Amino acid sequence: MMKLPLLRADKKPRPGKASKASLATLFARYFIIAMAAELAIIIGFAFMLGKLYQNSDSENARRMLDGPASLLVQELERVPPAGREHALPQLTRHFSYPVKLITELPADLDPESRQNFAAGKTYLDFDNNLLYIPLRDEHRMVLMGPLDATSNSNDSGWITEDIEVLLLWILFTGSTLGLLIYFYLRPMWRDLVSVRDAAELFANGDFHVRTPQAHSRLFAPLSTALNSMAARLERLLEMHQAMSHAVAHEIRTPIARLRFGLTMLEEEEDEAERQRYRDGMERDMQELEELITASMEYAKLNRGDSILQREQVDLYDWFDDLLDLVHPLKPANLSLSMDCARGQATFDRKLIYVASRNLLLNAFKYAQRQVHLIVERHGNMLEIHVDDDGHGIPPQDWERIFEPFRRLDRSRDRATGGYGLGLSYVRLIAEHHGGNAFASKSPLGGARLTLRIALS
Repeated sequence: MMKLPLLRADKKPRPGKASKASLATLFARYFIIAMAAELAIIIGFAFMLGKLYQNSDSENARRMLDGPASLLVQELERVPPAGREHALPQLTRHFSYPVKLITELPADLDPESRQNFAAGKTYLDFDNNLLYIPLRDEHRMVLMGPLDATSNSNDSGWITEDIEVLLLWILFTGSTLGLLIYFYLRPMWRDLVSVRDAAELFANGDFHVRTPQAHSRLFAPLSTALNSMAARLERLLEMHQAMSHAVAHEIRTPIARLRFGLTMLEEEEDEAERQRYRDGMERDMQELEELITASMEYAKLNRGDSILQREQVDLYDWFDDLLDLVHPLKPANLSLSMDCARGQATFDRKLIYVASRNLLLNAFKYAQRQVHLIVERHGNMLEIHVDDDGHGIPPQDWERIFEPFRRLDRSRDRATGGYGLGLSYVRLIAEHHGGNAFASKSPLGGARLTLRIALS
């Protein structure tokens, strides 16, 4: 586990309790919003239906009641006006609603309805369930209603029934919405808590932690990106530490030689010897400069600062030109051959040149008689193999050789050159192209180093 103690907080968060409270708050917020929206829809829908169907329902109800009303009026008109008050209970004994004689219409009745009533039409008070029936031979009229058979009150029955239905509907839909909201929010909240806890640990310097696989599509890309960022930061920190230790170790030798050269330069009186020490110090300074440059280039590529400049090339012609460029660097006793696939490919010419050149130069150092370059294409992947007939690399070191400043040959010094960055640089270039670099046993008996890259 990699940690940065200076960035750690004294107290760690306690996500469990906060998570439950926050989930309850979030659930309540969504539930209240959903229920408020549902109530608004129900009220608005009921209001619109009432406006649309009130007039037509009132007219239909009035027409349905015109038949019983006409029969009642016919029977009443056979009775003299003075005896109608006593005859009415006998005529309406089978009615399920009250019927009585009154003298006045409602005071708030509109003029059009009054005019229709005066012309002999009945008037239905739809809101109060009352039917007013005119009598042709007197000033009184018949009032039927309230027309609700289940209650003698004005409106308590149908309002109670409607309220019960509405409450049952709200209870059912509210429970359904609550369950849907809960099961919708729960996986997202679980992913959010995981991402938040991981981010807090990252902020405290712990880049070893990873978020579990997200269950919701909303947080899956964020979780993947966060894990990728953590892995990259962890790798950069490890590389930084390794580079710091390795560079500090590498510069000791040229600095020691410089110190020795300065001492000898002060003590030596012979001008020829003094010049030899000056030349040696110049070479030491050049070695230090090359080491710093190589370290900076490696760090730059490892940070991802370099942007790939992909270009389309003809494989055979490009690698044939590569062999021409490295041929002057080949020892005279070695033979260099190539077996290259035909066709076009797209990659960063500069970086692949550097990587291929490093592989070939490495093979030149350890081959005995021959080095063979093989370029193969497998679908969208391009593989570049460099084989030599040297002593090979032990399998346990196949991964170690790609570590920065890793040199298996302890006998190499400034005369043989190199800082152990060449193969590590090759792997970085491969990873920038969506591939990898690895070692294996060569058919020639030595080592095979392979650069595998994605062409798109």
